[in-house]
Amino acid sequence: MRTPYVIIAVLLVVLVPIGFAGDGGAGKDAATEPSAPLPVIARRVEILRNLRFTAVPKPVRVTASQARRDGLASLDRGYPEAARRADEALYSRLGLLPEGTDLREVSGSIFGEQVAGYYDPRTKKLRIVEGAATAGRVLDEMVIAHELVHALEDQRIEFDLEAAEASDDGGYAYRALLEGTATEVMYGYLGRHFDSEVALGGLLGASFSAGGTGELPPFVLAGLLFPYQEGQTFVSELYRRGGNGWTLVDLAEKVRPPVSTEQILHPQKWIAAEVPDPVRVPSPGRGWRRLTGGTFGEWQTGQLLAVSGRAHPDAAKGWGGDRYALYRRGDQDVLVMRWRWDSRRDAQEFLPVLRAAIAEMPSRGAVKVRPDGVETTVAFAPGEALAAQLAGARAG
Repeated sequence: MRTPYVIIAVLLVVLVPIGFAGDGGAGKDAATEPSAPLPVIARRVEILRNLRFTAVPKPVRVTASQARRDGLASLDRGYPEAARRADEALYSRLGLLPEGTDLREVSGSIFGEQVAGYYDPRTKKLRIVEGAATAGRVLDEMVIAHELVHALEDQRIEFDLEAAEASDDGGYAYRALLEGTATEVMYGYLGRHFDSEVALGGLLGASFSAGGTGELPPFVLAGLLFPYQEGQTFVSELYRRGGNGWTLVDLAEKVRPPVSTEQILHPQKWIAAEVPDPVRVPSPGRGWRRLTGGTFGEWQTGQLLAVSGRAHPDAAKGWGGDRYALYRRGDQDVLVMRWRWDSRRDAQEFLPVLRAAIAEMPSRGAVKVRPDGVETTVAFAPGEALAAQLAGARAG
């Protein structure tokens, strides 16, 4: 599932760290002072990220309405209606989105209500959204610093736009690398240039003024948070392993970006260059049109298991690879999903949790689950015979 590829700083207040490491930044009166000049913020970002701008972009202040228009324009360019409708069908069938969810409307709501700032790598423009979330110095400088990191890295490393706009597991992983790096620098900026009392006051004030996330489907909110939270954890680990330096992060951005959310969730797998196993799924045959397909990934598999309403933090671990495909004929859909696990034990731990999640999904047609060694296949089809056939079939 995609969001518009303008780098989103929407959830900064949700990402407030529990504690702050600053020790002697600005004093208490700094909360009411104006934000630092742009050249000062940019230079601080350069020092923290150990890169230099070729040219510092000038942030332009825009309204929430303009942010919404920009977000939807970007969405429409990179996410055709047919692809959106296919994703809506996929995620609603799995119980991850409420029936009738319009992803374009959801994206418009996010940009109109939640975005604090964004950088568009296609136009190289940086925007800061006017409003309560950026009214104070702390959040204003954090948002600017976060988006300046994107502009800086785009200048010095150059983003892979195709990877960033991909809607499958690899796209999630690449966006987590970009947002994780910007969030890591942003936290460093916060700790170095604000003392803890000023930072906490500014962040809490912004958190009370920003609302609306409670109306988002939980899966959408989790998808927005993932690149920032898990991405920052991934980048922080690479930074630590690189001797508290950017060597490994630079390697990831320039040469070997993470290819799966498994690598994001388990940085050692990126270190070891462990890539997903190839997996194939069967087709229902003639007359069925493929709507969408790809790799679901460890992170989305974990979200799928949470449909049962119970936390199963370990059930998606041991993910080795997967494939899914959604087909349509007339007004009927067929969905086939197959996972490959690192071991039989991993597959056995996954199976009962998957069954519990399926029990909570919308009841439409037949569902068949087939374990087979280190593989698990589930097929959703209009009838029992077709579901059983697909769950037990080998891919051609």
